[in-house]
Amino acid sequence: MKQYTIRNRNVPLSLRDTVITEATVIGSTIRLVFADGIRDLFKKEAVWTGRATVTISNVEWDSSSLTRFGETTYAMCPIEQLSQFIKSGRFEIVDELYGYRQLLLRCMWLTDTTCETVELSLSHASELVIRWEDEPVEEMYESESF
Repeated sequence: MKQYTIRNRNVPLSLRDTVITEATVIGSTIRLVFADGIRDLFKKEAVWTGRATVTISNVEWDSSSLTRFGETTYAMCPIEQLSQFIKSGRFEIVDELYGYRQLLLRCMWLTDTTCETVELSLSHASELVIRWEDEPVEEMYESESF
């Protein structure tokens, strides 16, 4: 019997509990902006960064999806609609999952009248590029323990 153990990857940056403040789709590239930063896990204690961007190139749109979940139903939305969600409410990532050429972000979309789960599943042929500024945007994000 053959065996292979898949090890957990330690990702030194986390998008969990972050807010996407802008999304741009150009051709096969999607760019997500986090004005309030992301979590930097390079150190022993997680700290918030300054403004950050995540760029995903060579997205395979046929294998990607944006799904909006209601209480008893769900709807598949065009990925371009992500920008509209972000402009009309708070779009917070509550979970992230990285796979082989795959990124799954489970998010909460909050408006004055709505609280819905939205999943962004992206199939891509390139690596994710994450850029960030070192200084946190506000002091309340300076450090956070797990």
